[in-house]
Amino acid sequence: MTKSSSCPDPEVPALFPLRRSLVAGAAFATLALAMAPLQSAGAATYPDRPVTIVSAFPAGGIVDAIARRIAQGMSDRLKTSFVVENRTGAAGSIGYSYASRAKADGYTLVLASGPTTMVPPGATASSWNPMTGFSAIGMIGTIPQAFVVPPKTSSRDLRDFVKSAKGEATHFNYGSPGIGTTPFFTLELLKKQQGIALTHVSYRGQPDVMIDLMRGDLNITAVTLPLVLPNVQTGKMTAIAVTSQTRSPSLPDVPTVHELGMPELGISNWFALLGPANLPPDIVNTLSKTLGEVLKAPQIQADMKEIGLLIQPIPPAETMDFVKSDIARWTAMMANFGEADSQQAKK
Repeated sequence: MTKSSSCPDPEVPALFPLRRSLVAGAAFATLALAMAPLQSAGAATYPDRPVTIVSAFPAGGIVDAIARRIAQGMSDRLKTSFVVENRTGAAGSIGYSYASRAKADGYTLVLASGPTTMVPPGATASSWNPMTGFSAIGMIGTIPQAFVVPPKTSSRDLRDFVKSAKGEATHFNYGSPGIGTTPFFTLELLKKQQGIALTHVSYRGQPDVMIDLMRGDLNITAVTLPLVLPNVQTGKMTAIAVTSQTRSPSLPDVPTVHELGMPELGISNWFALLGPANLPPDIVNTLSKTLGEVLKAPQIQADMKEIGLLIQPIPPAETMDFVKSDIARWTAMMANFGEADSQQAKK
């Protein structure tokens, strides 16, 4: 980069102040014009250094897998490294808090997963606000859940399970990775809307839930579809409903909650790329356009299908509207599901 400068014309005598003033003014105008393209070039060259995509969950999980595929696609197209950084803990709050407090320059983004992980525990006291702390880049897609029961169960579908639960003298139980997780709220919603008694058993993670379900220690759980497919396909557990609008190609014989007359249980996990609040519009446009190109790539589509994600790209403004409305819904729902009412056992 070169610097322009102005200096007095040594041949201009002091007796001609007007001419000196005109020369200085012309020099200043030339300098301003020279700097204008340099200033706009800064935005035009974004990104000119590595970009971090925060994953608020551990390596090896669904969120991390999606983040790494998106990062690679963005790197290939923008010719700059997009690096995934796992900042885990507190059901996602640590990663979300870090991303929301980052400088709004486009170099720190976050792969958000909703609905429930985007609602911080004790939202009013949280160090981040999901309603105001982020700018949307775009929606990536959704992954449905499956309601699953032990293999030796008479229930053919979720309606049959509800009938059985109502007819039993003792309460059924369900497992989840903890209060505030999507499976927890999905089963609590089932319990309240269908008027059945289900005892909640909290676990450290979803794999432990599935192990106990296959043993017959649990009566039901809800799990992200890709995680249960191998066990369902090998007969180690039985899927009795999926939460998607249409039947899963992987489980064509399993009805949807919509078919069963329980549309409120159509709770799928969504995934969106966000940045800190007040990202400059030109940076949002660059990232959003590139994300759209990434999601159209045949290899990305194949990869996402493999992990069970239905690609559903949505522009930034619509993504933010969706995120806010979904968070508002789940924040209200959380207020109705108290810990004392829900958690009677722990593992």
